[in-house]
Amino acid sequence: MTEYLHGYNVVIDPEQGEQLPDGRWHQEVTLVLVDEPNGADTRRPVAVTLAPDDARELAFCLLAAAEHAQRTAAPAQEDER
Repeated sequence: MTEYLHGYNVVIDPEQGEQLPDGRWHQEVTLVLVDEPNGADTRRPVAVTLAPDDARELAFCLLAAAEHAQRTAAPAQEDER
């Protein structure tokens, strides 16, 4: 069964980062999908925490999907004069 959530938040929590031995920081990115408040029908948020490389890959896949969707969408009809 497919369920649809209607919003998202992206969080970088400094408390979840860790300093690496070479002095750099490893910081993860959390994507939270949320539903619009609809009373009893509101679904609980869903979250996934990603390493920076995985977050970048997801962003690239979303961008590619959005570009494809935009190219394949039916063109808007122009006003007839």
